[in-house]
Amino acid sequence: MSTMTMAQLFSACLGIVGSVFFAKGILKQSVEAMGRLSGTYWNWNPNLPPALATQKAEYQFGCGFIFLAFLMQWASFFLSDEPLVGVSPLLRWYAVPVTIVLFFAARLACMRLAKRYEAQVIQWLRREHRVVQGRPKDADVGASPST
Repeated sequence: MSTMTMAQLFSACLGIVGSVFFAKGILKQSVEAMGRLSGTYWNWNPNLPPALATQKAEYQFGCGFIFLAFLMQWASFFLSDEPLVGVSPLLRWYAVPVTIVLFFAARLACMRLAKRYEAQVIQWLRREHRVVQGRPKDADVGASPST
């Protein structure tokens, strides 16, 4: 296997993982999730922070992987087409499990990043809207929202 072929193989793996993250952000959005995000609430929608945080993290990971894939593919055209010494021809078949492991490792990191974004959004909402456990601090518990 040449360095050019190996670089193209790795860029294909990164492209697959990046595309999955991009698609996942939209494809997993169910009718229920869209309904919850569209619903009205007294102060702020408690479903929005986790949904938007996850979407932002998945898009960032997807964008990063797709960028790396294109960069590696572009760089592969400048590499030698000479076969690599000592590299097994079976390396192509290792790409499948490596891609799967890469996806799940990136998914774990993505979930952690989403939790961090969610905490930041909720902190900002509480500060901006003076929210205590989903209600404004000044809200009269028995009062209905004015129209």
